[in-house]
Amino acid sequence: MQDAIDRALKADALIYAIGIGDLYQFGINEGALKKITEHTGGRAYFPRNERELRDSFTQIQNDMREQYLVAYSSSNKTRDGLYRRVAIEIVNSETRKENLRLNYRPGYFAKSPDSAQPKGSKKP
Repeated sequence: MQDAIDRALKADALIYAIGIGDLYQFGINEGALKKITEHTGGRAYFPRNERELRDSFTQIQNDMREQYLVAYSSSNKTRDGLYRRVAIEIVNSETRKENLRLNYRPGYFAKSPDSAQPKGSKKP
């Protein structure tokens, strides 16, 4: 599981999951779906009926339309390929009252210059 999460993070992939099925007969691994979606900045949905399934798709569609890009420059300039954690929070007290939910990746890989090169290309 961690390898899949790491690969998704390195690819800057945002993963959403919809867990559907018979909970009693086949089961749904909610923990695994939540883990991979939360680590990549997505969300997991577990609809219990057709209406909730439609609502899940609508929410994902809205999330995709309402994305923002936040730029961050680390004080640690070492590009060692290691994972670095980040936290984003709302500091404006009036905005905090709105009970907004922030969806973001909890970290990133500090890609080394070599890993930023497209495959097959050569360094100058």
